[in-house]
Amino acid sequence: MLEWKVRDAVNLALVSVYPEVAEKGLEAQIEIPREKNHGDFATNVAMGLARELKNSPRRIAEELIAELRQNKDLFATVEITGPGFINFRISPEVVQSGLREVLSAGEEWGESDVGGGDLIQVEFVSANPTGPLNVVSARAAAYGSTLVRLFQTAGYSAKSEFYVNDVGRQIDLLGESFLARYRQIHGGDPVAVPEEGYEGEYLLEMAAEIQPEDLVGADAGQTGSEIKLMSRLAIDRMLAWQKEDLLAYGTEFDRWFQQSELYPHAIDRAFSLLEEQGHVYEKDGAQWFEATKFGDEQDRVLIRSTGDPTYFLADLAYHMSKHERGFQHAIDIWGPDHHGYIARMLAGMEALGYGREWLEVLLVQQVNLVSEGKPVKMSKRKGEFITLRDLMDDVGKNTAAFFFLMRRAESHLDFDMDLAKKQSDENPVYYVKYAHARISGILRKAGDDKLDLSGETDFSLLVDNHELQL
Repeated sequence: MLEWKVRDAVNLALVSVYPEVAEKGLEAQIEIPREKNHGDFATNVAMGLARELKNSPRRIAEELIAELRQNKDLFATVEITGPGFINFRISPEVVQSGLREVLSAGEEWGESDVGGGDLIQVEFVSANPTGPLNVVSARAAAYGSTLVRLFQTAGYSAKSEFYVNDVGRQIDLLGESFLARYRQIHGGDPVAVPEEGYEGEYLLEMAAEIQPEDLVGADAGQTGSEIKLMSRLAIDRMLAWQKEDLLAYGTEFDRWFQQSELYPHAIDRAFSLLEEQGHVYEKDGAQWFEATKFGDEQDRVLIRSTGDPTYFLADLAYHMSKHERGFQHAIDIWGPDHHGYIARMLAGMEALGYGREWLEVLLVQQVNLVSEGKPVKMSKRKGEFITLRDLMDDVGKNTAAFFFLMRRAESHLDFDMDLAKKQSDENPVYYVKYAHARISGILRKAGDDKLDLSGETDFSLLVDNHELQL
C-alpha cells in the first residue's frame, strides 16, 4: 500500500510539473531498491521522460524532487542518484500510522472493494476423470484457488469451476478398461485391458468395490451397453476420488460442470448462433467455423462429416453457458499442451459477440518431480505416477502448495521433493515456519508482559531504522 501512495505522489508531481506529459497518460513505475542505502522506494521516471521532454534526466529529476519534497507527510527524504534515479525514504510517522491501520482493521486488513462485486469465473484443474489427479493438477489447483481468494479479497464476486470432460473416446476407453478389470476380479477372466486403455492399479482398486447388482441396467452380453454403464460407474467414483483429494488439499469448487450437460441443446444453440452470424460454411461434408476471420491461423471444424460435434464446438457451448450465467470475465487455467488452442477460442469468443478480452487464458507449465537428484517418471495410462494424494502424504499439502506458488505458473518447475522435506533454512517453507514461530513467540511475550498491542498503542517510539524496516 505504501508503494501505491508513492506512485500516486509521483504522478501528482508529474501533473503539476509536466502537465503536457501527464495528459498523454504517462505514469511512473515504482520499485524497491535492492540496496537498502538507496532508500525505501525508487523510480526511473526522469530517465523515461528525457526524450519526450528533450531534457537531461537529472534536470527532470531535480524539478520533480522540488515538488515531491513538499509532501513532508509522506517522505522523510527525496534524493537523486546516478543518471537520474529518484530515491525515497518514507516518513517514520507514515510507517507508524500503518501499524495502527493494520491493528484496527484486524482480520480484514488488506481487503478492498476495488472489484465492485463484478462476477468473475476462474476455471481450473479440469482434469479428465480417467485417473487420480497428478502433480500438474496439484500446481493448477494451488494457483487457481489462490487466484480466486485474491479476487474475493479485492472485492470481486469470484467463483471457481471444474469442467469435467465426461464425453468422448477417452471415456469409452475408461469404460472398456474398467470392465476388463471388473471381469478380472469378479470372473477370474484374464481379460486384457484394451490397447491404449488405462492400465493403472487404481482401476483394480475401484473394480473391487463394484458388485454384480451394480450392473443392473446393462443388457447382458451387450458390450456397448456394459461399457456405457462401466464408464458412468468409473466416472462417478473417479470424481468422488478427485473431490476428496482436492478438498484435503484445500481446494473447493463452487461448481463441477460436466460436459455431458451440454448435449444436445447447448451444442445446438452455439452452432445455430454462429450460423446465424454467417460464420459457418460447409466443406467435405463437415461444418466449418471461419476462424481465420478472427485471427486464427486456420478455420476449424464444428461438426464432422459424421454429424458428430467436435470438442471445439462443445468448448464454445461451454463458454456460452458461462456468459449466459452472467460472468463478466472468464479466466481459464490450462495445461502447457493447450497453448495452440488459445487462438481458436479467442476467435470463437469474438464471433459469439463476447469480445476477445472477455476470456483470459493462463497456462500452468509442466512440473518435473525430482527425488535423490533423479526425475520421477509419470504415465497416467500405466498408473506409474505420483498423485496429488501421494504428494500431500509425502511433503504435506501446505508445503506442496507453497513450492508451486514460489514460481510463476508459466515457468517450468523442478519440484525437489527432498528439499521440500528438509528441516533447515535451505527449505523456504521451513524458513517461513521458523519466522512464524518467532513472531508468535514475540506476541506471547508481549501478552505475558501485558503490553498493549492495539490501535491505541503509541508507535511513535519506533524510530530506530531496524524497527521501521521490520
